[in-house]
Amino acid sequence: MFTSPSPIDMDRAEATSVLREYLDRYRDQTHAELQRLFLAPVATEVLAPSGKRYQLLVQASWVAKPGGELRVVVGVDDRGWQRFTPLMDEFTVSPEPVPAA
Repeated sequence: MFTSPSPIDMDRAEATSVLREYLDRYRDQTHAELQRLFLAPVATEVLAPSGKRYQLLVQASWVAKPGGELRVVVGVDDRGWQRFTPLMDEFTVSPEPVPAA
């Protein structure tokens, strides 16, 4: 009889810390800079202080209409069972106002 190994839960506190630290790098970017995520979502792997590896995926989408508010979403998982339900966080950015002529 085959039994699958029991999944080990991801350290949610550590994963949340990794997620927030990584997400903060994008919060300082402008609306225009973040638009590159439409064509090139960022997938990366980071090493946490515990030595555990986490993979992160950063994507962007329009909130309502193109050119308007932009939503940036980051997901993190430990490359185990959690990859099917990653921890997520997001923020929105409004376009920069056009200077009056």
